[in-house]
Amino acid sequence: MSVGVCAYSFNTGYDAFQLMDMAVQHGLAGVEFPPDDCLPDLSPASLERARARAEENGLYVVADGGQVEGEMLRRLIPAAASLGASTLRVVMSGVLGGDRRPLSGRWNAHLAGCRDILREALPLAEEHGVTIAVENHSDATSHDMCWLCEELDSAYIGITLDVGNVLAVCEEPFGYTERILPFLKHVHFKDYTIHPTDEGYRIARCSLGSGVVDYPGLLSLIDGYREQPGRADSDGRRGQAVQPGQITKTIELGAIYARHVRMLMDDYWAEYPDRDIRDMLPFLRLYWSHVRPVGEDWRTPREKDESTEDLKAYETREFEESVAYLKEIGAVRTDSGTS
Repeated sequence: MSVGVCAYSFNTGYDAFQLMDMAVQHGLAGVEFPPDDCLPDLSPASLERARARAEENGLYVVADGGQVEGEMLRRLIPAAASLGASTLRVVMSGVLGGDRRPLSGRWNAHLAGCRDILREALPLAEEHGVTIAVENHSDATSHDMCWLCEELDSAYIGITLDVGNVLAVCEEPFGYTERILPFLKHVHFKDYTIHPTDEGYRIARCSLGSGVVDYPGLLSLIDGYREQPGRADSDGRRGQAVQPGQITKTIELGAIYARHVRMLMDDYWAEYPDRDIRDMLPFLRLYWSHVRPVGEDWRTPREKDESTEDLKAYETREFEESVAYLKEIGAVRTDSGTS
């Protein structure tokens, strides 16, 4: 299995070359980073230097973009190709904690607008051999993600599954993953603990294996998946025949601020379609199995106004614990390579 490290595991700032050194040091297979932030610039010389370093160390590269927007795609698709990255990860909105209320009455129109922008970018993506992999960025349900891929129906559109973010829309990781598997291109390894509030719950970052995600079961599902070209699944969808070996994975431990999912507020649900309560049962079972005691401290050093040094030590510890956990479950080999 190929597992890399994503720049967004750290909020204390590492450039692309430091991330590559970190990946090599910990026996990981790749790196993921936003070229705009982690390289000096997007000049041919800068991109080639980063590509050469990655190739020298046998690392794959995943490029990160921002919210779906035409100019960003026109700039970063060629940059991703120059880096040797076959995947450009993007997001559809700035919604956090599943709270679509800032887009009240406009969520479906927003999705349609993203679809149209992505459709315009597809010829450029195909020209450069770069798949645009849209992330469930604490905003989109599994059905939203599948709808987008079905609408665009292209081998150059796929999904970045952020395993932890599925909790922000009151879904659970296993079912969410099953539904989006035909379109899965990239995975963010993230874990969360769940903390109850009067309005719903908070999801707080933690090292992999110490939260609610069943990683052995999830990885068995992903790596056991085989989609035949043109074969429709049980919902009538036709996948893009992405094979497990093509699905890259990175450790992305995520934000240093907990996400508040206000699912007990009536207006939280205004921009969601009606759900049968039976569809909520897998999430509710997971919630009641893992919810933490009332009053337990969920805060990161940043949320407690501690020093940057404390934050860096916290993030480093969580990352190292996550790598050790992945090695323990066989997702990363214990020598200098990956399994």
